[in-house]
Amino acid sequence: MAATTQQIDAWLEAHRDELIQFLQQLVRIPSESLPPKGSEAAAQAFVEGAYRAAGAEVDVFDPIDVPGLTEHPVYHPVWGDMDRSLENRPCVVGVFRGTGGGRSLLMSSHIDTVGADDPALWTEAGPFSADIIDGKMYGRGTYDTKAGIATGLFAIRCIRELGLELKGDVIVESVSDEEFGGSHGTLACRLKGYNADIAINCEPTNMHVAAATRGGGQWRIEVQGEAGMALGGVERVSSSYKIAWVIEALRQYNLKRNAEIPTPPLYAHEPGLPLYVSQIGGGGDTFAEDQGAAPPSCYANMWCEVYPGTTAEEHAEEIQTFVNGYLDGIEGFDGEYPEYTLELRFLPGSETSTAHPIFGHLEDAYQATHREYVVQGAPFASDGYVFNLHSPTPVVTVGVGGDNAHAPNEYIYVQDLIDLTRIFARTMVSWCG
Repeated sequence: MAATTQQIDAWLEAHRDELIQFLQQLVRIPSESLPPKGSEAAAQAFVEGAYRAAGAEVDVFDPIDVPGLTEHPVYHPVWGDMDRSLENRPCVVGVFRGTGGGRSLLMSSHIDTVGADDPALWTEAGPFSADIIDGKMYGRGTYDTKAGIATGLFAIRCIRELGLELKGDVIVESVSDEEFGGSHGTLACRLKGYNADIAINCEPTNMHVAAATRGGGQWRIEVQGEAGMALGGVERVSSSYKIAWVIEALRQYNLKRNAEIPTPPLYAHEPGLPLYVSQIGGGGDTFAEDQGAAPPSCYANMWCEVYPGTTAEEHAEEIQTFVNGYLDGIEGFDGEYPEYTLELRFLPGSETSTAHPIFGHLEDAYQATHREYVVQGAPFASDGYVFNLHSPTPVVTVGVGGDNAHAPNEYIYVQDLIDLTRIFARTMVSWCG
């Protein structure tokens, strides 16, 4: 194995610039998901060409064309109040066949990104520049998760170009429609039969190995009130006050649950669950609002995460029971409870037992690469649940280090890109045989 390790290191050193330039080219092709559509096709054509050039058997398909997708319980055809388009949003799968008798490995990443935002907010480099500054590559999708596509592809290229024959198959996939609770690309690949003995989902974990991912849901909470102004001594129940009470209730709910819920061992490094109120609004273009009076309704959008094992029904019941109970204790509350709407699908958390043998193989690969090996839970929700709950393929999550996912100045550490490719190549050799 020592000779193989040296060969892998030498190959990566010789192809370092090519790996970096591949990711830069991919980042420079926008693949944003913007409600209610995605624009992955051009970037996926680039990935398809790279998979074919590396010698893979390649399959390209839109999720909506996969039999069984629309009947599956994970299928979620809406994006808020809009129909979710799954046409011209291809997935690309590349299969590198082994000689037989070995375990298979699947490398999964998503090509779609959130929007780039206002370019003026990108103070280090442009959102599609892929510029490298002080060892960091900037650009939308570098971190989440185009780096994963690059590491998986170059890891298997390394193995094949070194002439190292693997017994088990290696599958690399670039899926569409992951952002904003999509999951359809990941599900479509499972339904088409692209499963393996283990999957590595390349969501960014800052080089840690994640045995679990959290779940979560995005809610719109809307309250009704009496519009207008309180003239002539008439008392009115303002929706503005009611939404303020709801927001305080959410804060109290999160404090209470984090004080009472036991922290799972995989999350001991980061105890507590986040709850974010991401948007507050109300009134719209109404006469009452223009005249400085209370609007008839107000809303708050909220993202709330849960540990693996919590169901969508439990999540909804817990939030609504607490918030409604809190409102009951407010003097002046009119007794009309909020309307709770799950804006995007609920993403369940999921976990793979750390007794699974893949963890030993990853640990050896980390040690051979002289990188710290840490197993923990990932502090985010992802498509990992599709593997663990809806396929025969268990999953671990491993990705590069960086920052600012879903924000301006998204970046990765270039050295992590190189080192993670080394780790994946070593894992392929030991796992697949």
